[in-house]
Amino acid sequence: MKTPSETTVVPAVDGKEESEPNLAVPSGQKVSGKKTPTTVAKKLAQKKSRKATKPATKKLKRRPFPYERVLRMWKGGKTLETIARAVGRYHKNADDPLRSFRVSLTRFHKGVKLNGRLVTLPYRVSHQTVKLAVKAGRKASA
Repeated sequence: MKTPSETTVVPAVDGKEESEPNLAVPSGQKVSGKKTPTTVAKKLAQKKSRKATKPATKKLKRRPFPYERVLRMWKGGKTLETIARAVGRYHKNADDPLRSFRVSLTRFHKGVKLNGRLVTLPYRVSHQTVKLAVKAGRKASA
């Protein structure tokens, strides 16, 4: 620590003390309150490209329908809901949870090729009932 006698005092010129220079105003000129203009190139460099990114959607692959498994369960006397749940075609949150499964069954009733031969799913009702149902469906759609 320095004692008061060791400190050196620099006399001011003309008896005035020098103030620290104002860094905001480099010269004695007044600066306007307006912002300094920016160049166009500077604006383009600062602007980031905002490319709209869509969430990645997974393309759904068609799952093959397990006709052989359904045929075995059908012949075993299982219900539609039991078979649909077993093969993963039951949609519990849908208005009609078995719709997609029933559509597949109608295709299966007409006949599908399994191992090179045509296999049809037998109906569980009489042939006469099937004919009446088909007739009523055609009449309703017309």
